[in-house]
Amino acid sequence: MNTGRGKDDNEMNPVIEYFRFGSIAYQRSYVTKEQIQEALAEQVDDNLSGRPHRRLGRIFREKGWLTEEQEKSITDEMGVN
Repeated sequence: MNTGRGKDDNEMNPVIEYFRFGSIAYQRSYVTKEQIQEALAEQVDDNLSGRPHRRLGRIFREKGWLTEEQEKSITDEMGVN
């Protein structure tokens, strides 16, 4: 749905998306707060170093902290792909 603000209302602000993803993963006891902080720091380091941006779910999976099924369950709850 578009409210005329220039963005589709289904598009989520990336910062909110990451916050929500990490919060849901934490609430489900998939990851710890320390793991979220580590993944966010790695994400920032990637961005500052010019490496391709990685979403938190990908970082969590690469570190073995989250399964693909868990990631999909979170993104389904968030309503994002």
